[in-house]
Amino acid sequence: MPSAKGKVRHQVLVIDDQSSVRDSICAVLDAYGIDAIQCASGEEGLEKLKTEAADAIISDFKMPGMDGLQLLKSLRSEGIETPFILVTGYGSLEMTMEALQLGTVEYLTKPVKPKEIVLAVNKALKTDAFRKELHKLQEEVIEKYSVRHMVGQSPVMKNVYHSIHKASKSLANVLITGETGTGKELAARAIHYNGLARKGPFVAVNSSVFPEGTLESELFGHEKGAFTHALKERKGRFELADRGTLFMDEIGEISSHIQVKLLRVIQDKKFERVGGQETIQSNFRLITATNQDLRELVSAGKFREDLFYRLSIINISMPPLRDHPEDIPLLIKHFLKKFTIDSNKDIRTLSIDALKLMQSFPWPGNVRQLENAIESAVAMCDGNMIRIQDLPLELQDLPVEIEPGLPPGSLPQVVESVEKRLILKAMEQCGGIKAQAAKSLGISERMLSYKIEKYAIGKSKPTQ
Repeated sequence: MPSAKGKVRHQVLVIDDQSSVRDSICAVLDAYGIDAIQCASGEEGLEKLKTEAADAIISDFKMPGMDGLQLLKSLRSEGIETPFILVTGYGSLEMTMEALQLGTVEYLTKPVKPKEIVLAVNKALKTDAFRKELHKLQEEVIEKYSVRHMVGQSPVMKNVYHSIHKASKSLANVLITGETGTGKELAARAIHYNGLARKGPFVAVNSSVFPEGTLESELFGHEKGAFTHALKERKGRFELADRGTLFMDEIGEISSHIQVKLLRVIQDKKFERVGGQETIQSNFRLITATNQDLRELVSAGKFREDLFYRLSIINISMPPLRDHPEDIPLLIKHFLKKFTIDSNKDIRTLSIDALKLMQSFPWPGNVRQLENAIESAVAMCDGNMIRIQDLPLELQDLPVEIEPGLPPGSLPQVVESVEKRLILKAMEQCGGIKAQAAKSLGISERMLSYKIEKYAIGKSKPTQ
């Protein structure tokens, strides 16, 4: 709806080499109270942005000179992060993934309906507001543990960044909850390395991997001869974390005996080593994590209520991946880059079918499972594109509807649309080898070459 009187109107830059397309998009925006600036090329758009402010950009992909993706790259290289909407009549998965990585808000295919334009612009405007707020939070977080290792631009991840920001400005105890594989230790490290104790050590211990007696020695340390095999004095994790952070994972697994001793250390920051009498003081910041519901353990009498409240002065909840599936493409891109570098392979992208399958999978093991899946796929992939057969078996067994329904239009239009789609899929599955694709389609290679030229598939310029 048109803007209320006195309300600031948003302004969108529309870039397309066809004036009729620009005029129609601008008319739609104007009807909804949004101002528009028109440009006929990517180069003209860059120049316009030097003098005109834009809250969002709508750009065609195929244009003479600088295309839409090149424009997006140029903007990002210059530090311009205006939300970008890419419009095209044709595009590859690799281009889509690259556009997503560069921060494309929406990817629309021609012919674009007015409702799609409005929805995309509204999404872009909300994204811009979120981006500005997120940048303020990320300024307070060290790059190593926020930008490079914590991947995600969804609203739920924004809440995580906000919580990390708040926790990093305090030395209060933090309890991080979340399912296995959601990144609880990454969050703990981000809090430490951006917090008041960042100049000190980050000491981590998994409470579930040690028996009670061993865990006590790990935490408190021991004196020489304190027990069998205690051949020398050893400092514990409390002592090692002095002036830094102690991260205790799986805190719900500790015994009632350790709970009592931990409560005293939290209150006084003093303790004795196992077998020792000297009181040692350690000024550490405590961060704990669990995949259990500590309140239920308290109710069941398995966890001390007073300890629970001392641990949970600040609470951070790490969301399961199913709550922010929009981050999956960015996570895939991040892990793909990581493991291709590690394995010295030239794997550039995923097939459309493989990407759809990964987006449909429920990921019970969350981000860690997704990371392991990409590592496995990179190891199994022989070419430069990961396909369904390269993915772990649990993903391959998932039934997914790959082909969408028939498009609207006359019979010839429907036939041509389906024919083009089948050719694209066959060429992708056969790695671009025409002879194999033609055989799989049941037509001659000559006929396939004709169809490829007819539908402007590949390097040819598609019909706008």
